[in-house]
Amino acid sequence: MRAMVRSLGAKLILAAGLICLLCLCLFLALSWFLLSYFSAHHTPFPHIWLAIVALLLFISAPGFLLFSVMVRRFISLPLAKLLSQVDQGLRLPLSLPPRTPSPASNALPLPMASGDELTALSLAFQQLNSTLAQQDAESRLLTRQLSDLLSMSDALISTLNLEHLLAEIVSRLGVIMQVRQVSLLLYGRDQPAPWAVALWSNDPPRTELLTGETYRQGQVRVYTDPRADITLAATTKMAALPRPTPPAPRRRVIRPPRLQAAVARVEPPHPRIPQEALRELDMLLARMAMQKQKIAYGEDVRAIYQERQERWARLALEAGYGAVIATPLLLQDETIGAIMLYSERPYQLTQRDTFLLSTAAIQAAMAIQDALLFAEVKEKNVALERANQLKSQFLATVTHELRAPLHSIISYGSLLVDGFVEGTLTPEQEEHIRFMIRRAEDLSHLVDDMLDLSKIEADRLEVRPEPLAIEGCLREVVDQLKPLAFARDLTLQLELPEELPRVLADSYRLRQVLVNMVSNAIKFTERGGITIRCSLLERYDMLRIAVHDSGIGISPAALEYIFEAFRQADSNTARKFGGTGLGLTIARKLVELQGGEVFVESMPGRGSIFSFVLPLAASAKSPGRS
Repeated sequence: MRAMVRSLGAKLILAAGLICLLCLCLFLALSWFLLSYFSAHHTPFPHIWLAIVALLLFISAPGFLLFSVMVRRFISLPLAKLLSQVDQGLRLPLSLPPRTPSPASNALPLPMASGDELTALSLAFQQLNSTLAQQDAESRLLTRQLSDLLSMSDALISTLNLEHLLAEIVSRLGVIMQVRQVSLLLYGRDQPAPWAVALWSNDPPRTELLTGETYRQGQVRVYTDPRADITLAATTKMAALPRPTPPAPRRRVIRPPRLQAAVARVEPPHPRIPQEALRELDMLLARMAMQKQKIAYGEDVRAIYQERQERWARLALEAGYGAVIATPLLLQDETIGAIMLYSERPYQLTQRDTFLLSTAAIQAAMAIQDALLFAEVKEKNVALERANQLKSQFLATVTHELRAPLHSIISYGSLLVDGFVEGTLTPEQEEHIRFMIRRAEDLSHLVDDMLDLSKIEADRLEVRPEPLAIEGCLREVVDQLKPLAFARDLTLQLELPEELPRVLADSYRLRQVLVNMVSNAIKFTERGGITIRCSLLERYDMLRIAVHDSGIGISPAALEYIFEAFRQADSNTARKFGGTGLGLTIARKLVELQGGEVFVESMPGRGSIFSFVLPLAASAKSPGRS
């Protein structure tokens, strides 16, 4: 029965019922015995009633004693134990200390020993309910702040514009920490003044003068010094914001039209950070946090000023602040700035606040680093693009200026050798003129290669692929280069299959690729010969053209850069065989522009195989392939 009864009320009713039943049974039994006894001895009736009343009192005393024992055993002792446990739980630090004293925490006193158990237990549960409600509010606040911190991280990742980034940092941090104002200062290495300032205020917006270097969104103001040089651990020395500087910058003013001209006339020609944005309080607190490299705070500015008479406390009181917090921005163990938060009332800094500020400072420093690196890369890309444009312009100018005199030298030399000019040349003179013509032609080819390379790099080289019968193009190249191979006692052979399909290629550029590859093979082959072979790759609907030579070969290390411009296998090769290293580079680019790919196989002393593949024309592809 005891195990089935759970509530205190049920236990109390059960105990009372059992005792009453026991007492009633005992009373009835004894009353029957006394009545029988008194009837046998003819006892007077008043005496009988007096005996029954005495019997009733005698039986009630043990019943009340038993009832008290059962109440203490099943009710009083469990209540006292529960009350002690609740009292012990209330004295434990269940949550972080609140920022300001909560009225709910002092509204109900602790249970007193003078009260009864049920009253004390009721008061204890009320206080426990208040504590749990306070904990729930703290948990909800922490959840919301962590969610806002995650949103802040996403917002910082989504932008690489420095002004937008600084505005996001101060505005979102002000909302997360629920303060009146947030200031952010960025310093360069060994710089006494900041090169960027961001301000966020919860005050009503006012009309402000905004320079050309200011970005404003709501109540956010961002100022940067475009002439400041910053040097951080992650960047080289660079301008604060790489943007083109206008020859005569003007100040953009948000004012009525009648005041705009007057204000613009009195502004300096090179705007810097306005003096009103450089508050002494911000710079003092930033220096304190940067020197300590940890969070510096004043929870009660008035008390600190009355106790220590510090300058920053006086400035904070004059500005109407009750508490200040300064958080350094660390980047690779180097301080790049600080974030200052200002509250109107005293602000008790908790462990939660320290965690939020530290996390936000880390995210802000990394985002600023990314923005500066992006700005540096962008600046260098602009410089590289400018250098590339100058190089292309220089090559175009040089090739244009060299072509005319080279063609004149080649033409006039050919006239002399062919006898179209009066007079007779001696064999020695004719040999010298022929040498001059060959060198002029080499220089003309070099100029053409440089011009083609500049067009390829600038993506201005036009290639017009069309269905082409490649056999005629191959025979023309062999006929053109056979005299060069015979002059070096080399053989030049062409091996073609019985049926050669049409390919999709530009005939002029394909001939240029073949001439470059075969000429390169002849130049680096001292004995033996060169063979051009064609084979059909039906699986890929491609035609493979390979140039085999028995030359000096290429080492495995040189194969990695053999197609780079102005590169040959090694310096000895360049001195012995000559050349500029542009032929293979141009050939590879031209093949890729026609939808093909170039391959090379070589071993030192065993010759080389330079091959490339070209797509087949639509009419020559295998059935079922597109």
